[in-house]
Amino acid sequence: MPKLPILEPIPIPERAIDQALDIQHDTDPAEDHSRARRIPHLGHAIFFFSLTVLCFALCLIAVLSAAHIHTDQAVQHPGLTLLAEVLAYAVTLLASAAIFSRLWAVPFLKGIQWNFLAARRRWFWIVPPAIVLSLLAQIADTRFPPPPKSPLDAFFHTPLHAWLFTVVGVFLIPFFEEVAFRGFLLPALATAYDWLALERSPAGLRRWETSTAHSTPSLFFAAVFSSLAFALIHGDQLSYSLGPLSVLFTVSLALSYARLRNHSVACSFLLHATYNLTTFATAIIASGGYRHLDRL
Repeated sequence: MPKLPILEPIPIPERAIDQALDIQHDTDPAEDHSRARRIPHLGHAIFFFSLTVLCFALCLIAVLSAAHIHTDQAVQHPGLTLLAEVLAYAVTLLASAAIFSRLWAVPFLKGIQWNFLAARRRWFWIVPPAIVLSLLAQIADTRFPPPPKSPLDAFFHTPLHAWLFTVVGVFLIPFFEEVAFRGFLLPALATAYDWLALERSPAGLRRWETSTAHSTPSLFFAAVFSSLAFALIHGDQLSYSLGPLSVLFTVSLALSYARLRNHSVACSFLLHATYNLTTFATAIIASGGYRHLDRL
């Protein structure tokens, strides 16, 4: 009986792996019967943020009601507020995964261009810069007068609250914020810019219908204005102090660059999580493992 030839695997060029995939358009020309679909677009982003606000309001009411506490007293119970936030993020992500995966006809993480492979392959080029960025941001913050009062101070009154906030602040919050701002808002703003700047001609409309690639000006626009929104959403925590907000805006630009450069929200999440971990690590060291919170 003749031996069958052994088929060697065909090597895939490294450049091809790093290249952005046109996941919003059919990959099989034989099945390509419609216009290129841009996801997430501005309507998707508005729906996601509206769902987030609704889920947080409902979860906060539910948690406080279960504890027999009036909503006006939520500030006095940071642990319950944090629990409501965790539940709201979880519910929003689960609901979004179910809704958008059906709406887009692609898996949710693929639709927002999560691309875990890029983060796994390039972690060494992300983690050390994130540590340096966090240290530089902390040094820059010392150049500005501290905010008179921050809602975050409530999480550092007891060691238990401080450790809980650290865990949530290193893992869940960066994940959710990267999905929201770099997964939804950034591409949505870029798409909106390209639509407004589109040449209203047969050639321009044909390009719009056959390609989902964003222009360079649209990416700059999206990075700046999504970073502005990212900074303002944290404004209450920083008492809207211009200095700390400027630092946070710059950090958000770095997160946007990591996401766009690597075509991966997972890369911006890794940068964000490492940045937060470094910030919390300095607080842990300064307070002796949160045993001396008065030093913070």
